[in-house]
Amino acid sequence: MKQMKTNAMIRPTSEAKGYLDHLKKQSVFSRAVDAYAFAAAFAMNQGMDISAVSLTGRSDLTEVDTLDDKVRLALEAAAAVLARRNGVELADSASVVDLVTKYAEVGLPALKERWSGKSGLQIQNDIQKILSDSAQL
Repeated sequence: MKQMKTNAMIRPTSEAKGYLDHLKKQSVFSRAVDAYAFAAAFAMNQGMDISAVSLTGRSDLTEVDTLDDKVRLALEAAAAVLARRNGVELADSASVVDLVTKYAEVGLPALKERWSGKSGLQIQNDIQKILSDSAQL
């Protein structure tokens, strides 16, 4: 299983960064990187289509090493499973980061739609529900 280098940069689009900042401002997540990782995991779990996601036009958010080690490992493992399932080779750290980024970029708009009009507390409650439902799988 390929791992993400800890000094690799997590690079969301400006639209994604705007929504990450919104979630942070609402105190849903204390760090934007945690919201981005959650969006990636959500999209991976939902089997969302990442084929239309472009990796251009991004800006640095933070380095991979700011992720909790267990979160990073879970994302790496999920990326490996999904890559194998879809016949994609993860050749190096950058390819793992790219795959996780693509999932985060499709997960965020889905979550934004799901959480539209909800307060920070309602979003946190929904996150608990998502986690509980995922644990049932």
